[in-house]
Amino acid sequence: MQIETSMNPPENCRNYMMWIDGVGAWQLAVGTTFVLGAESSEEKAADISFLANISRRHATLSLRGRDWLLSPHQSTTVCGKTAESKVLLQSGDSICLAKRVQLGFRVPSELSSSAVLDFESDHRPTHSVDGIILMTDHCLLGPRRDDHVYCSDWPDRVILFQKSGKLMCRSRSPVAVDGKAIRDSTTLEHGNVVSGENIRFRIEEI
Repeated sequence: MQIETSMNPPENCRNYMMWIDGVGAWQLAVGTTFVLGAESSEEKAADISFLANISRRHATLSLRGRDWLLSPHQSTTVCGKTAESKVLLQSGDSICLAKRVQLGFRVPSELSSSAVLDFESDHRPTHSVDGIILMTDHCLLGPRRDDHVYCSDWPDRVILFQKSGKLMCRSRSPVAVDGKAIRDSTTLEHGNVVSGENIRFRIEEI
């Protein structure tokens, strides 16, 4: 399936929640730069906040070209080694914030630069989720093991992407948004439900 090119992904992160029937709940963070830190009521809080005793702005993950970089602001290790300055991340690396929050970092698909953060400790974001997708171009939901979210019973992929600042979706499989069939692609808005054969998920902006 041809992957449509994302246009002008936002520098500032936008966050969504996805509830996927029979699969789980996922945080979808859309942008190119993502600040990790503790929950805070201040304006400059982290893009991805954890319920943990770490700094409000502990580390930053950013995509530059096809390279993922980690910039530590407080005590951070990558694969057990202290990050003193920017570190080039590889798929499969482990990240630990303040010797507490342990995360797995992976880029599952060669079709996309988007990454996934898996939880390797008991610490979780402020929203209860099974994982976090750092969407820089596309998010692939579907029955392939290299999709960002593996949905074993789905007949085909649903692709999420950004276009002109809006979150869009498309699929080769017949799907509908709030009961209205998609012909090619369509914008997703807060509260929309995407459904099809064995496919159903809800998306909300947070």
